[in-house]
Amino acid sequence: MRISENQKALQVWKIFELNIIYAGRAETGPEWRADNVCSPFSRLYFILKGEGLVHQGKGTLRLQKGGIYLIPAGLNFGYSCENYMEQLFFHVNVNGPNGMDFFRGCENILEKKDGERSAALALELYESKRISDAFRLEGLIWETLSGFAEAEDLHEFPGQNCSELIQRFFFLAQNPVSASSHIRELAGQLHVSESTLSKRFRSETGMTPGSYLSRLVLDRACRMLLSGDDSIAAVAEKLGFSDQFYFTKYFRRQMNMTPSAYRKLMRRG
Repeated sequence: MRISENQKALQVWKIFELNIIYAGRAETGPEWRADNVCSPFSRLYFILKGEGLVHQGKGTLRLQKGGIYLIPAGLNFGYSCENYMEQLFFHVNVNGPNGMDFFRGCENILEKKDGERSAALALELYESKRISDAFRLEGLIWETLSGFAEAEDLHEFPGQNCSELIQRFFFLAQNPVSASSHIRELAGQLHVSESTLSKRFRSETGMTPGSYLSRLVLDRACRMLLSGDDSIAAVAEKLGFSDQFYFTKYFRRQMNMTPSAYRKLMRRG
């Protein structure tokens, strides 16, 4: 017997994970409006009827019937609806070894026109109660995301070329993600000095270990606020904050709103 392997494909399957944090079918009007939104997840929209607007910088993109759109994680934008829009939306993360969304860093909203058939199928699968259709819908989401990745020529993932030391730091920082994690303690577990770890991390990733840890905590906080119904106090405890007050203070400083206000805003679609 002769077996040939695609090591690249095996690697991608092992390290990438699709998290569908929240999803829904929304019928919206002028009340669908927000400014200065920045999500730790990517937003995937299938527009079923009507039209909406997404504002980025000085430009405006019209979300039109039959269009499929991806707003990458970390992108600053606003949205509005002049009259009526019906959409099927998914809040998703495609996380790699560094715990960050694969599409984070894309500077523009991604668009695919003439997606009526895909939108109709996505809606049919979403409204089904069968487990098999939930599997098929996840496959459709993967296929849609792969099309956007191909269009943007995204063939490498963040952290792919990092050293073993930084790869191990990624792992420790995520297991578990906690506000109580400190660079000095993680450096000790890696048997290097805090200074060495900081220099190597900045050199290989372009960011400091502290900003990376903070982003991990914030991203996890946002996902927890949307993917479940835990109280704010429970989320704070699970993330290693001393109490709800300090978690709320931290979250407001980062997101310019309270955790409860964020949960309410993001569940509007």
